Amino acid sequence: MTIEDKHERLKEIIKERGIVIKDVTLSSNRKSKFYYDVKSIVNEPEGAALIGELMLAQILKVEPKIMSVGGLESGAIAISTAIVCSCYHSRLPNTISGFFVRKGIKTYGLEKMIEGIAKDPVAVVDDVVTTGKSVLDAVTALRNHGLSNIHIFSVIDREAEENLLERNNLQYHSLFRHSDFSAHIGSKLDES
Repeated sequence: MTIEDKHERLKEIIKERGIVIKDVTLSSNRKSKFYYDVKSIVNEPEGAALIGELMLAQILKVEPKIMSVGGLESGAIAISTAIVCSCYHSRLPNTISGFFVRKGIKTYGLEKMIEGIAKDPVAVVDDVVTTGKSVLDAVTALRNHGLSNIHIFSVIDREAEENLLERNNLQYHSLFRHSDFSAHIGSKLDES
């Protein structure tokens, strides 16, 4: 299966199982009539394999020397794990390590804000970018930790007007955009 075939297969999986038609409140406090449930897809075998491989390919296109991948808990944990596993199975010459950024410093043990191994160049990943606040929080924590060569990736970009990443001139990449699914979502909303 080519990388293009895998991209199309993941798109179909998202249409089948990753779009929930329901009134929801997003983490941005914004109301929506649908929800992208990428977390359920990345936590099953085919979805994890496809997301890991496709995200890894996209990351390596942008930064071939990437050393680590992660993001803010909890959206980035399964995605970064899938990417690290895909790296291992791809037998790449450079090893990519994983990490996650806590929403607050742990008050016990080693009292870390960043768990795992984060080193430059780093890829910050997320399942869905709406406002980009969680990604921005992860980027800020990484910069405070001394990292500076940071690249941003998501599975889906909701293409929201209030995107903080764009407002802060942060370049980011996504496997899919909301416009890739808008006609499908529109037809589902018409049915309900």
